Order: sequence, then C-alpha cells, then structure tokens
Amino acid sequence: MHQILLMKNGKKQNVTQLIGSLAWSSNIDALGEELSFNYAYNDSQFFKKWDLIEVGDQVALFNEGKFLNYYVVITDAMNGRFGKSFTCFDRSWYLNKNETVIQFKKAAASQAIAKLLDKFGVKHQIASMPTLITKIYKEELVSDIIADILEQVYQETKQRYRVEMNKGILTIQKMSDLVINPISRLSDNTYAFPVTDTISNPSRERSIEEMKNKVIVVSEDEKSTKVFAEASDPKSISKYGQLTDVVTVDKKNASQARNIAANTLSEMNKMGETISCEMIGHDEIRAGRILNMNEPVTGIVGKYLIKSASHTVNNGIHKVSVELEAV
Repeated sequence: MHQILLMKNGKKQNVTQLIGSLAWSSNIDALGEELSFNYAYNDSQFFKKWDLIEVGDQVALFNEGKFLNYYVVITDAMNGRFGKSFTCFDRSWYLNKNETVIQFKKAAASQAIAKLLDKFGVKHQIASMPTLITKIYKEELVSDIIADILEQVYQETKQRYRVEMNKGILTIQKMSDLVINPISRLSDNTYAFPVTDTISNPSRERSIEEMKNKVIVVSEDEKSTKVFAEASDPKSISKYGQLTDVVTVDKKNASQARNIAANTLSEMNKMGETISCEMIGHDEIRAGRILNMNEPVTGIVGKYLIKSASHTVNNGIHKVSVELEAV
C-alpha cells in the first residue's frame, strides 16, 4: 500500500487517510518526477485541524514501508468548498529554477557536474565520465548546464546517461545499465509474475519523421562555413531520400568531429518506433529504465527504453501507462 507522509517541523505525519487518488510520473526529456494527489478538505472550522499541507512543504512517498522519494509541494488548488489537489515535484525541481555562472577548464565531465552541484549543496552520485569539458556558462539553469555537459559526453562516447533524484540524492547513471525486470504478485499466497506479462491496450507506431541519414559537423563560428567531418549511409539515402542533420562544434572539439559525426549518424539513422501500453504498476518502472518486452500481437518484442511512465493508485489498485522506444 502506498502512503504519503508529511515532513514538517522536524516531524513525520501520515496523511494517507486524507488522500484520494494518487499519481506520479516521469519523462525521459524532463529532470524531475511529478507527484499529484487529491486531498480531503472543507472550509468548516471543524476541519481546520486536518488542513495540514501547505505550499513549500515536503512529503515522502512510501510503499509497504519502503521509502521511495521526497517531493516538494509546488501548488495547491481549491475545488470549490470541498476538496483540494496538490502538485509536487522531487527535489531536482530546484535545479530547474536556479541560474548560475561557472567555468570549466579541461575538467572531466563527472567532476564538472559534481562541482556544479556542490555550489548548491546537492548530494550526488555520478558515474565516471572522462570527457573533458572546457566552457563558460553564464545565466544558465543548472539543469541546462548538466544537459549540455551530458550531450558533449554523448557526442564523444555515444553513451547516454540518466539524471534523476533518488531519495534526495541526484544520481547520474549509464542508461544501458538500467535494465529492469519488475516482478509482482497479487497477494502473499499467489505466484510472482513479470509485470510485462500484464500488458493491455498496446499500440505501436513507426515513422521516419525524425530520421537523419547524413550528418555534417561544422564550426559554430558564425563567420565560418568550415566542415570538420561528414558521415552518411548511402543505402538509407537510396531508400528514404537524403535527410541531413548539421551539428555545430567549437574549435576545441574539432578533433572529435569524426566521432561526433559517426555517433550522431548511428543514433539518428533509424526508423523511429513508439510504443504505448498499460500494465500493473510497479515502483521500479520509471523513465530511463529499459524493459525486456514480449508482446507478439503487436510485435513489441525485445528491449525498450521507457520514455515516460505515468502511475496511478485508485482504490488500492496500482496501474502504470508507459511510452516506450525500441533500443
């Protein structure tokens, strides 16, 4: 059973009995997880002692006594005289709201991100990333700086990383390491089964809308048209027509131009495939994880990256809707 605890004035208070529907979601393109819930409320003086949650408070999500994550209450909404709803985000929300100025000179990417987070007192656990970062950032959001550094890492190494707040610690891990096989059971006296066996309402879409089969790496200098490297796939061009992507780099990264061109082509020279489906909920299912799927009716077979995950708990029933991408 999922529970919400209010963390306020150094105390913990279980407010689960005052909460109706509960939902939380994550997205591969966003830093931070969103939590929302309905809250019992009326404007009579007799209910004031139960009007406990305020904007700026922190709550914690638990399941069967296991701590899952902290969230900050960002907004509350009144629904007439009766009922409130709250929207919360995990603590990485602050990284989306703070700008800074910082300079890196030949700093390993992981060390650069650690230095940035230390400025804001954010606890972190970061995978080693030796890519050297030399850049000055001014008036940029902390989250955007992290995203830019990770993009430089990807261009050099073809390795994607997942950034997320995990129990109050900002973690950055190789996405390829985040393969999960969530197992569930309906009750203590029933057999355990893979959650992916409970797929319902599956849909599958394939498209070349975002495909690129030629990549040109050029100088970011507006006064220069110098081409550092090119990469292309003649067979793909013959079949689908030429689809070109231009990548700009500064002089410091010109030596990596061939790698950047090859890695970008490898990433983008493929047919896009988007899957959506529902299944029994499991707390391990989060954006950035990789699932092994086997749904032969729609051909959803193999490894799929979770692009988004939307959990709901209503009347004690936990479900999750996911959007997947083939990897």
